[in-house]
Amino acid sequence: MTQPGWPSQPQRPAQWPGGQPAWGAVRQWNSQPMRQPQHQWGQPWHQPPRPPRRSGGVVAIVGGLLFAGVVVIALAVFLGITADEAADPAGPRTPSTRATATKTQDASPSPTETQSATSSPTPDAGVNPGLPARQWPVLPSPNSTDPAWVTLQQNQLYGAGIPTISGCPAAERARTLGELETQATAQMQCIQDAWRPVLRQLGLPDEEIPIYFFEGSTVQTPCGTTSAPALYCSAKGGAIYFGEDALNGSSIHDYGVKDVTGHEYGHHLQAVAGMFQAEFEIDADNEGTRRLELQATCWGYAMISHDDSVTMNRRVFDTFEPYLRLTVEDGVHGSHESLVYWGIRGLYSTNLGNCNTWTANAEDVD
Repeated sequence: MTQPGWPSQPQRPAQWPGGQPAWGAVRQWNSQPMRQPQHQWGQPWHQPPRPPRRSGGVVAIVGGLLFAGVVVIALAVFLGITADEAADPAGPRTPSTRATATKTQDASPSPTETQSATSSPTPDAGVNPGLPARQWPVLPSPNSTDPAWVTLQQNQLYGAGIPTISGCPAAERARTLGELETQATAQMQCIQDAWRPVLRQLGLPDEEIPIYFFEGSTVQTPCGTTSAPALYCSAKGGAIYFGEDALNGSSIHDYGVKDVTGHEYGHHLQAVAGMFQAEFEIDADNEGTRRLELQATCWGYAMISHDDSVTMNRRVFDTFEPYLRLTVEDGVHGSHESLVYWGIRGLYSTNLGNCNTWTANAEDVD
């Protein structure tokens, strides 16, 4: 379902081509908020048809941030905070799977002698002035001439600056499906408005993609049927889907809606730039999936930092690391350390290249 009165979004189809029902039975949304805090983000799917993969990977499902409520509660107790306190603390808190350079080479890209471990200026020019000063290591240089790896390591997107994202709603928790639809629709609109000129300048597709909302955990899309809180499907030019389970994250953090919308739009950027297909071609299994996911996380947090509705300060900044650490470490979405590294690095990024997970060492995308 799309937000009423938003004419730029298509009406929900009764059927996809071929006669398959698009949404199943239409029901009234439950207006009650989710009671058990969780943090579950979505899953980008590739446009079919695809040859079968030997194991896992993005051809089936590439997840966003996938969380379970019991882990949230356990970690909150471990951290000494409640879920609400993680999102709104009283004050600041201190905060190798296989990848192939070619299809026959069973090794991750590794640093070359010319790569540097020096630090970048802190903060980068133009970065949100509310961020605390921090130095970030320079990412390793590209190290492969394989065409698919070139697409991933030297993509034209990396030269693009993060645009100022204007006209977005203020950060607010979405506790009901109606609130999620209102907030996510508005947030996606301002994100797409900001990126359209950038994509046009790069010669990439800049058409506005639709977003849909669905009850429950399962939805049928042109990419197939999946159970996910939110997902991106690259078929038919791309679309983003938000489900009822997205409330599990958006209801426990003020920036949950901005997180999931930026993350899923980050997958759209990857798709239009050819990175989905390139990841499939390198046959990197779960490590490739993690590189996609962690990059989308980094880009999503960069969008939060460049969102002019966000007033960044130390109190807000200190909420992000506990939130990222609520992730289930499932081998696909990134370890706690990797999620924190790439998410917080995104806040400091002024261009997409600062989130180049494809040149990073394997231990930084575990």
